[in-house]
This record gives sequence, C-alpha cells and structure tokens, in this order.
Amino acid sequence: MSVGDRVELGVLTVCGFVLAILTVFFLNVRIGAVPVPFTVVVAAIGTTLLLRLTSAITESSWRYAPLIVWTAVVLVAAVPGINSNGPLIGDWRVLLLLLCGLGVPAATTYMSRLNNL
Repeated sequence: MSVGDRVELGVLTVCGFVLAILTVFFLNVRIGAVPVPFTVVVAAIGTTLLLRLTSAITESSWRYAPLIVWTAVVLVAAVPGINSNGPLIGDWRVLLLLLCGLGVPAATTYMSRLNNL
C-alpha cells in the first residue's frame, strides 16, 4: 500500500466513526409515539459502501477497519453509563441496527466471494 492508500484508509475509518455516531444518536427518532429507526437503513448502506471502498484499496484485513470502528462505537453506546442512562436503550432497535449494520456488509461480502468462484 502506498502512503496515499493509507491516508485514504484512515479517512474511511474516520467516516466509519462518524457514521456510527450519527446512526446511534438518531436511532431514537419518533414520529408521534411510533419509533422510526430510519438510521438502520443508513447504517446498512453506509457500512456496505465503506467496505466496498476499502476493498478497492486493499485486499488485506485492513479493509474491515471502518466496520470494526463502527461496531465498537455502537457497542460502547449500547452499554449503560452512570445512573443506567446512555444514548441507546436496550430494545429491538439496537438489535436491528447491529443486524443491518453488520449483516448487510457480511452478506454482500459473501455474495461477492460466491461470484468470484
């Protein structure tokens, strides 16, 4: 990898961090009394796009860096803080966020490997 590729990988990793912050803090959006977790779709598309972009840069395991950073931020946000409060409440939206944010990139990676056989 050249220096430019490493810088680009670092920028994409920071983008994964920013994506995680945005998806975590907008997960609790409600319209009236109905929760509307639209950030689940944003997380699925965003993490998949980040994985595709880093896969174009490198074939090593560093291509998973933005996805690992995204997962770490979401898991840290899911842990209750002092007085049992935190940005995320342990309900179905958190599980859906993790499932879509990690499951969709995993499925696309698996499908692209099947196409290369």
